[in-house]
Amino acid sequence: MLLSLLDLAVIGVSCATCLGVVYKSRRDVATLRAANDQKSKQHNLLPVFLFQGNELVDATPQALALIEDRDDNLSEFDALMQVLGPHFPKLRGALENPPTTKTRIDGVETTSLWIEISETDGRLRIAMNGTQGSEQIGQSTTIAQDVRLSELAMMRDLTQNTPQLIWQEANDGKLLWANQTYLEFVDQMQSPDGNNLAIWPSVSIFPELHEIPSAKGTSLRRLSVQSLDQAADHWFDVTSVPYANGFMHFATDANGIVRAEQERRSFKQTLGRTFAELSIGLAIFDKQRQLTTFNPAVLDLTGLKFDFLSSRPTLEAVLDKLRESRMLPEPKNYTSWRDQFSALEAEAKKGTYSETWALPDGQTYRVTGRPHPDGAFAFMFEDISAEVSLTRRFRADIETSQAVLDTIPDAIAVFSSAGTLVISNQAYADLWQTNPALYHEQRALQTETKVWQQRCTATPIWSKIQKFTHQIGPREAWSDSTLLDDGRQLSCHANPIAGGKTLVRFTTAAKMHPVIQKLTMHDPAIRVRKR
Repeated sequence: MLLSLLDLAVIGVSCATCLGVVYKSRRDVATLRAANDQKSKQHNLLPVFLFQGNELVDATPQALALIEDRDDNLSEFDALMQVLGPHFPKLRGALENPPTTKTRIDGVETTSLWIEISETDGRLRIAMNGTQGSEQIGQSTTIAQDVRLSELAMMRDLTQNTPQLIWQEANDGKLLWANQTYLEFVDQMQSPDGNNLAIWPSVSIFPELHEIPSAKGTSLRRLSVQSLDQAADHWFDVTSVPYANGFMHFATDANGIVRAEQERRSFKQTLGRTFAELSIGLAIFDKQRQLTTFNPAVLDLTGLKFDFLSSRPTLEAVLDKLRESRMLPEPKNYTSWRDQFSALEAEAKKGTYSETWALPDGQTYRVTGRPHPDGAFAFMFEDISAEVSLTRRFRADIETSQAVLDTIPDAIAVFSSAGTLVISNQAYADLWQTNPALYHEQRALQTETKVWQQRCTATPIWSKIQKFTHQIGPREAWSDSTLLDDGRQLSCHANPIAGGKTLVRFTTAAKMHPVIQKLTMHDPAIRVRKR
C-alpha cells in the first residue's frame, strides 16, 4: 500500500519495536502470527521478515500473509523467494551475498514497490516498502495485495503467450474465451474469401470435442484441424478439464509426435516387407520365451503350420514340434537333447549361439541366435544344403585331381602369377625330398628354387623360371635341362596355363654309370671349366 511520510515514520518505529524481539529458536508461521496479532491491532505494519541464516525468527502479520499459502515442503525462506522472485529478480543474488549497508531493490513492473535489505548482528532484515507520489494509500489496500495483483498480471501474461492453445467452452460448444495463441492460430486458418473458420463468438475449431460424449473428469484426446490446401493436418493433444458449466481446453502441438509415429509405422511396414522377402527364416521370441514375430521363410524352412506359429507358442513348443517333424538333429537320448535345448537358449541370449544342423533327410541348416532388447532374442534359420553340397563336391574334385596328379611319374608343380605354389604331386615331393605335410601355409617360388639349386649343378634355368612365372601377357612354353647332384639329367618344362598360372614339370633320366656319376659330381675344377 502507499503510505505518507508521517505514516512511514510511525510504521518505522512500530517495526523497530516489533522486530526488537529475538527468538532463540525457529517458530512456526502460525506461532509468529499469533505473537503479532496484538501489535497489528495498534499499528499498520509493513511486510518485514527477520532471518538468521535461512531460519525465520520474526515477521510482521503482513509478511506472514505473503507466505501463508506456501507448500509445506518449502521453508519460509524458499517460500519468500517463490513469491517475490518473479517481481524482484535481483533479490536472490542480494540475499546470497548480504550487503553490509542498507540496500534498496526495485521491482521490475513498477517503482511503487521496493525492498530494503540490511544485516545486523548476523540477522537479515527484509522489509517491503511502497509509495505513490504524495498520496496516502488507503487502508484497504496492502503491499501484499499489490504483490498478489502483480502475480496475477504475470499469470495472465503467461496464459496469453503460452505456446498452448487455451480456450473455454460452454457445454453446448459455444466459445466463451480464448488466449492469444488460440486466436493467432485461428487467424492463420482463413477461408479463401478471407473469413475466419472460427468467428468469435462461435464454436471452437475442434468440433470433435462435442461429437464424443464428454467425460465427467479430465480427458485427453488427439485431434486434428485440416488445413485449407489439404496438404497436411495440424495435430494437437487436447486436454479437457471440467470448469464452471463447461470445459477448459488445453491443446499442445502434436505434429512432431504424429509425424514420428507415421514414420515409425512406415518403417515397420518396410521392414516387414523386407523380412517377408528374406530367404533366411527369422523367429523372434520375447523375454517370456514366446514367439512374437516370424517371416514366411520360417514356414518354408521348418514346415510348421501358420496356425501354430501365430498362436504365440513358447520356444520349447516350437523345438518340440521341430523334433516331431524330424527338423532337428536327433540326439542320442531325450534327456541330453533337453539339456542341449536349455543351453541353446542361454547361448542365444548371449549372442554366441551358432550351429550347423545336419538333418536326417540330408538337408543342412545354419542356426544362429542373436539377443534383442528387453530380454528378447531371435533365431535365424538358413538353408545351407546347396553350399555344403557344393563345398563337398569341390573337395571331392580337388581330392580326385590330386589323386590323378599323384599317379603321374613326372614331378609337377603349379605356381600362381604371384609365385605361390598352388598344387604339386607326390613325384615332386619325392624328387626334391620335401614333406607336403609341412607346407600347409603358402609356399613361394623363391623358396622352391633354393631347394632346386641345392640339388642341381649351377644353371640359369631357375632365374628363367622365375621371370617366366611373373611375366604378364602372352607366353610360350619352353624347356631346358640340367644335372642333378647324383649325376642324373633333369629336364625342366615350363608351360603357361589358365588364370596366369605356370606349370613346371621335371623329368629325370635313369641313373648314370658310377664312373660317369663321379665325373659329374661337384668338383671345383669342373665347375671352373664350365664357367
